Amino acid sequence: MDQTEQNPTFYQKIADEHVDYSEMYRTQETIQLNKRLRKTRNILLICALAFVAGAGVFWIMPETSFTAKDFFVYVGLACIMVLLSLYSNRHPFLSIVAALVICIGFWGFEIFLNNIDQLVIETSIHKLFIVSILVWCFHSSKEAELIRKELHFS
Repeated sequence: MDQTEQNPTFYQKIADEHVDYSEMYRTQETIQLNKRLRKTRNILLICALAFVAGAGVFWIMPETSFTAKDFFVYVGLACIMVLLSLYSNRHPFLSIVAALVICIGFWGFEIFLNNIDQLVIETSIHKLFIVSILVWCFHSSKEAELIRKELHFS
């Protein structure tokens, strides 16, 4: 009995099984796509949670001008982030860009109206935290979009 028949090498096993490399590549890319889509979805859900947590903290702070209307605006923004997280499975990059535009727009609108005088610094730190999380996820959502187009899932 020959030595190669007893202990076949890795290449001999592959040759015997007739592995399709394009299928292996597609499988690996699909795994990477799912990982990046999950990261994008989780980041958007974390941003929604940060909006709700920020609204709760600003609501219970003593002697502030944070009203129930402001609380519901923050909760509404959290709902928008949740909807964007659901949409991120189809278009991850667009979801992150939309969340970033909404957050920066709301931040600018809040500062422009200056309706929360005592909480300008606190709300700015809160929005800066959310924007930094979204920017951090920007690259992986772009990669997910590219993988999706490469695999013809779009």
